Amino acid sequence: MRKHIIAALALTLTLASVGTLRAATPTNGVSDPSLSLDQAIAIALRLNPGYTSAVVGVAAARAQLGQAEAPLLPGVALSDSYQSVSTVAKLSTPIGALPFSAVNATNSPILAMQYTLFDGGIRNAHVGQAAAGLSAAESQLVQARGATIAAVSSAYVGVLIAQRMSEVADRAVDVARRHESEAKLFLANGTIPRADLLRAQAELANERVRMIAADGGVKLAENQLNMVLGVPLTNHYRLTEPLSTAPPSFVLSNLLETALSQRGDLAAARAAVRAARKGIDAAKGSRAPHINAMISDGNIQPAVVGGFHNQFAIGLTAVWTLFDNGYSRNGIALAEAGLHQAQLGVTQLESGIQLQIRQAYLREQIAAEQVIAAQKLVTVSDETRRLSALRYRGGVGTELELEDADLGDRAARETLARAQGDLRVAIVELRFASGLLQ
Repeated sequence: MRKHIIAALALTLTLASVGTLRAATPTNGVSDPSLSLDQAIAIALRLNPGYTSAVVGVAAARAQLGQAEAPLLPGVALSDSYQSVSTVAKLSTPIGALPFSAVNATNSPILAMQYTLFDGGIRNAHVGQAAAGLSAAESQLVQARGATIAAVSSAYVGVLIAQRMSEVADRAVDVARRHESEAKLFLANGTIPRADLLRAQAELANERVRMIAADGGVKLAENQLNMVLGVPLTNHYRLTEPLSTAPPSFVLSNLLETALSQRGDLAAARAAVRAARKGIDAAKGSRAPHINAMISDGNIQPAVVGGFHNQFAIGLTAVWTLFDNGYSRNGIALAEAGLHQAQLGVTQLESGIQLQIRQAYLREQIAAEQVIAAQKLVTVSDETRRLSALRYRGGVGTELELEDADLGDRAARETLARAQGDLRVAIVELRFASGLLQ
């Protein structure tokens, strides 16, 4: 039913709460505080684990970019080694053997600065990959935010629907109770048979069962809303938003254009393409020579020479791998395959987004038309029930006719509530698919 649809939409987002649930904003002793949709969204953006995980992902990607940029500047290292050795050689003389060196301990501190002058573009490629990763993480955060808003909105509407169903059930119980009272009076006056009273009592009992189910549906919907918000499941709110809403005027071509420019998942996929291109550059860089420079100051004498020697050294090394048994070639092929897969992913995602928007657009139109039809159905059902009640009280109608009118009126009101809820959810889904929930 409807509550399962709401639950499914909420659980498709990375945003479903699965860990320790945390408390929402204190309510200052108010048992059922009022909660607007905007307030619910604000709570979820603070507490929903799925969204906060995306926030942490951006921080991690930013740190990874800083790590990739570090080799662009020279590195400075201070090292120190201490050695203790025995006499390593003796010199034979006419007066006997003399030690060549009596030093048995040296300390060799060295301060060195190293910098890669050329590496075939590997460092820049890694920076580009990290920058693309940061862009992807930021885009995923945008998508997670929209998904969170969509989940909260759907769960919020689910509670509104459940509450409206409960109101319809309460109204049906009141009507059935009045019919039972009237039937008792008519039976006492001898105007109806006892079977009509039994039928009225059965109708009342049936409506009470429906009322219990409707009240339970409200609790289930509230649990779903609390889960998406990331708050304790025991929280209760007094929702302030109406269930009915006027459908906005959407233009399909504008929605398609907006989605291609604002969808976070599509932006992340395009960032993956940029990262894949940088991966090819990094793979090709392994074929180029690598040139490193070093400047150092310290004691680099052999350990057998005593004392501290302030030695300044400048070095330049160059390494060019001429043969690596196909390692570089296969690395480049792998990177090129990754780029092709990333490009295909973007194409596939663009097609999927267009289909998603078109379907959501049609569902919104259908839902809007169903609301209009359901409103007319309620009007007709109300009039039918009114006339049936008049006929019954006038002695020309039967209890069965009145019961059918009551059932039809209740069903019409439930249909209207579902249609209004479907319209609210369809609007949310269309906005999410179009990248408008940010």
